[in-house]
Amino acid sequence: MTETDRVDERDTMFARMAREPGTREYEDYYARRPEYRDADDHLRALPPLFAEGGRCYDREVCGEASRLFAAIDTLHIDAVLVEDWKHRLGGATGLKTGGPTAIGPKTGGPTAIGLKTGGATATAVLKEMARQLGAVDAGCAAIDPAFVYTHKGRFSKDYGAPVPLDCPSAIVFLVEMDFDEMQQAPRAGVLRESARQYLRAARIGKTIEAALASAGWRARAQYDAHYDVMLVPLAIAAGLGELGRNNLLVAHRFGSRVRIGAVTTDCPLDGDRPVSIGVDRFCETCRKCADNCPSRALEAGSKQDVRGVRKWPTGVERCYGYWRAVGTDCGICMAACPFSHRDTWFHNLVRWCVRSKPDLDRAALFFDDLVYSRKWKRAPADRA
Repeated sequence: MTETDRVDERDTMFARMAREPGTREYEDYYARRPEYRDADDHLRALPPLFAEGGRCYDREVCGEASRLFAAIDTLHIDAVLVEDWKHRLGGATGLKTGGPTAIGPKTGGPTAIGLKTGGATATAVLKEMARQLGAVDAGCAAIDPAFVYTHKGRFSKDYGAPVPLDCPSAIVFLVEMDFDEMQQAPRAGVLRESARQYLRAARIGKTIEAALASAGWRARAQYDAHYDVMLVPLAIAAGLGELGRNNLLVAHRFGSRVRIGAVTTDCPLDGDRPVSIGVDRFCETCRKCADNCPSRALEAGSKQDVRGVRKWPTGVERCYGYWRAVGTDCGICMAACPFSHRDTWFHNLVRWCVRSKPDLDRAALFFDDLVYSRKWKRAPADRA
């Protein structure tokens, strides 16, 4: 691959919105990307998230969401818990005093090999750790360089810094977003639930990072606003779901109702395989997320080539503009997805049918529309 195949974080929507007029970073960015300046300045002039002016602003709920997001960077990691997992990792990887044993990649493929001691592997230990800390699913993957940003862009302190390709593997995990909260989309409760789960994912990631580092491995937690890698393709590579029409991960038991966290590391891990759960095929027929997108940011037609990947494109400026208009992170496309129903035996049976019986796609969609409506209807406010 070439450098041009990778994405520069400075070009992502949140990084663009972080640029402040009059600063060195602002002038540098728009000198390189003048085509974005006018549209970005228009978006910047809209009421910010969490603040008065958005149609769904709620002082109490937005205030709580703001505090939850702020808590991410001041997380206290339990040192006793880290020490316990450090020893479990040490047993799994056969660590010696002074650092980890060097292990090369598995012959015949890019996936690093998991070291075993007494039947345990680092891969198994890290997955168990993620689940015990609150993840609903976890997987591992070798890191394709195309998943790694070329340069940092979110914060002024490291704006433009090259992102190193020094961690070949990742433990990737999912946290579930509450079904009832998501049914409020696009009200402020969705923003608060996002904050809760981003905080949960950050706590899991930072704890795993600390345990790996204590055991002698290089590790870097990937959490809200602190990303070196793109988590959706990494989660797909780790076997946690498929890419949906809404350009989000669609997980088997939770649909789009998940947030993703990861820890990149040089600890050798056994990679999981990508899975097929019927999402890509079902999305061709369904289109419910696109039809209900209030900003018309989601593609209702055919897939297109986006940086060499065949997928449905998203109009990120339209999507983010709606976020600013309502004052929340919307969530309608996540909540309206038929895969996002509750994690129950009945809905899991339907998901199994979608995965295993392609001829039932249209019937499944018909009954989903009949029971849950084709048009998005948010739940009454008293369920928030």
